[in-house]
Amino acid sequence: MADATVGAAAVPSGLVAGEIPRPPRTIVSVATLPFVALALIYLLVSVIGGWRWALTFAHVAFGAAWTIIDLFLGLVIGPILGRMPIRARLELITRLMPKMSVIMPTVVVVTLVAGFQLGLQVGVLYSIHPYHAWILASFAVVGVMALIALGINEPANLAVLFELRKPEPNLELVGQLMRRFIYTAGILGIMQLSILIIMARVAS
Repeated sequence: MADATVGAAAVPSGLVAGEIPRPPRTIVSVATLPFVALALIYLLVSVIGGWRWALTFAHVAFGAAWTIIDLFLGLVIGPILGRMPIRARLELITRLMPKMSVIMPTVVVVTLVAGFQLGLQVGVLYSIHPYHAWILASFAVVGVMALIALGINEPANLAVLFELRKPEPNLELVGQLMRRFIYTAGILGIMQLSILIIMARVAS
């Protein structure tokens, strides 16, 4: 995974600035916006209606998606990127990152909001609940994960896209940002496993 980088000072001579794959002009993937709208509307209606089953579905489904995406990026895509030719890496990035810049914030927000609302309904947020300490531990882990996802991964993601839109992008910088994105995604995936352990303990 240490080689999971796009840029390098030694860009192949056959790859010039005009031939570098570019992300879409909109930076983010417009095709994913309906998914975001539907997810947020579903979350809003579920919270207003107080529907526990709907909140449970949102929390479990989006939380699972968050875990799977992080593990897949960090443990699968990372090593693959390290073995791909420079142009192939850029092609993958310009197709993947615009979607990730929209999907991941949505997944994080829906997971956290639905989980918090469930905690209020079930009562695990109150100190008298027998699993209160476990829930506080999960909140601590999820809080760190949210900070990494929204405070490190998302800015790195957007920075890569904006850099690749420049007439002469700095591929070394792109490589550093992608390496950061892949590493932190792997770390988030591993942290997600601790959340699964806590949730399994509470559920049992």
